[in-house]
Amino acid sequence: MKKFSAVMATSVVACAATLVAVPAAHAGDGGSRSRTETLLEGGKVYALYEHMSARFHPKDVTLKIHATDDTKVLASLRLDGTETCPDSGDCYEDTFRSGPVTLPAMGAYVIDVVAREGQPDEVVQRSTGFLNYGLNPRLTLSSSHPRISYDHPSLEVSGTLVAEDPNTHEVKPFAGVGMYYRAREAHSDGWVWTDAAGRFTSDAYFSERSTDTTYEYMFDQQYESLKLPFHQQALKLEVDAPVGTVTAPYGSDIPVRGKLTRIADDGTEKPLAAEVNIGTESTVRSGENGTFSTRYTVKQGGQVSVRPAAWNWFTAPTPHTFTLAAPPRTSELSNVEAEVSKYRKVTFTGKLGVTRGSYPEGAGTKVSIDHRPKGGAWSSTGTFDAAYGASFTASSSKKADAGGHWRLRLVNADVNGSSFELGRRDTRVWNDGVTPEGVRKGATVTAEGGLMQKSGSTWRPYGGQKIRVWFKGAAAGSAWKELGSTKTLGDGTFSKKFTARQDGTWQMRYTDTDASHYADHGREDYVDVR
Repeated sequence: MKKFSAVMATSVVACAATLVAVPAAHAGDGGSRSRTETLLEGGKVYALYEHMSARFHPKDVTLKIHATDDTKVLASLRLDGTETCPDSGDCYEDTFRSGPVTLPAMGAYVIDVVAREGQPDEVVQRSTGFLNYGLNPRLTLSSSHPRISYDHPSLEVSGTLVAEDPNTHEVKPFAGVGMYYRAREAHSDGWVWTDAAGRFTSDAYFSERSTDTTYEYMFDQQYESLKLPFHQQALKLEVDAPVGTVTAPYGSDIPVRGKLTRIADDGTEKPLAAEVNIGTESTVRSGENGTFSTRYTVKQGGQVSVRPAAWNWFTAPTPHTFTLAAPPRTSELSNVEAEVSKYRKVTFTGKLGVTRGSYPEGAGTKVSIDHRPKGGAWSSTGTFDAAYGASFTASSSKKADAGGHWRLRLVNADVNGSSFELGRRDTRVWNDGVTPEGVRKGATVTAEGGLMQKSGSTWRPYGGQKIRVWFKGAAAGSAWKELGSTKTLGDGTFSKKFTARQDGTWQMRYTDTDASHYADHGREDYVDVR
């Protein structure tokens, strides 16, 4: 007897249901399961049965054929050749052919296995496989694109199945039948079903680690394959700078600029957004237009390679290289000045250059603004980029205190600038407010409070200073405006009267400072005008 094929086993197992015992039938079959599929031979359709039970003999088997959506039996078939098995156990895993099948119409039908039909120990196995009722099936395959590539990492594999109607001998779409497919290289498989036009589709997804992939489709004895070659696109790297040998100071940042493009499937050159490695430690990503621009920190002489990061979608282009001369330690800061504003903002000005030699156009470096509080250690408050040969102005994000030290530091060149002690005396608007809190329109309100300055660790009244009074109406979109000003008395207090005209918020501000004091402002005080 012909043994059951591996393809048949896969397909039938995928479609098989569970063992079912009908009323008055013997339940169970020791966990065994018979299997069936379609056999086309000599221009006729047969059911092929594989015996997988030791509880009954193949001669006792009847195959019941019915539609997929109806249990009405359309054909009952006995098996041929069962007399070759003296005992049921001798036939285990042997296959037997039924008699020729005649059904009302071309299509897919379900096969049930019934053993010892009508007997008290009857066994019924439902949906053991499909009978595909059609002759000379022809399977064609195609894909939405002929190859796997960066432009086509996902494809649609589709096909058409036609067959000859056994009743009319008309060739037409084989609708509603299933077929098994697999792609061993992609470790994927599954089932697809034909539609009314005999067409089917399956989606295929790939990564840069994919290889040439062959899709195999199997329908009964029909086998077709479709090979999808993996295509690596050519990658092009153009570097504008630097080129040749570069002489630059130790710790300087030299510009690196270029463009990354690929040769697309349609033969055109297109920009590519991808990572580009500069040397062994620096990486930049090109933009959607393919260009990249970064800076490379000079620490030692030698050859530096610029190359795209490895990406299997593309062939690797020839790397671009440039040579760094042994870098001299010549960076310097000159004409550095520092100041602190009344609003505690620390600003440095100066110029970045070298003590001797030269530097390439566009070279620069990172400069840190460092702060050290009294009795504390230096720490960076942030950095800015400075260009060699150019003046700079930069401010710290950290607010100044009453008397800390500040300096500039060339981060990569290990060069510290001179230290500046920057600070002003603290001031404080206190005990401030507007009274009364609720008044009628046209009534008088008084803005009052006090101003103090810090001397060492002691707060003292600060007289003779101008206090400005600001107001913002309660209406949406209202802006602050100055209503007037007054001066503090010798004890630091101040007072000024205003006419209440609308609801709003008041605030007293000390902003007319000299070079030795910080500005300050009081709290926001809301007054309800009825």
